[in-house]
Amino acid sequence: MSSKVSDALSMLKALLKKDDNLAAQMRLEPTSSSATKLAYEHGIQISPEALWSNRGVLVSDGHPTWRD
Repeated sequence: MSSKVSDALSMLKALLKKDDNLAAQMRLEPTSSSATKLAYEHGIQISPEALWSNRGVLVSDGHPTWRD
């Protein structure tokens, strides 16, 4: 995993931990592509593939899990 991806995942994980509303919204996204767009709206650039590969470690309960 590149350092850019690792940094983006760390930033997203911290933001999801701090912002319950964003975490809930992220869980409701139907695909990793739409979750990527949501992350981008919050200043985090990450690929759908990186989100998909790490979907179970972003929040402590193992969610979100997108279907694409």
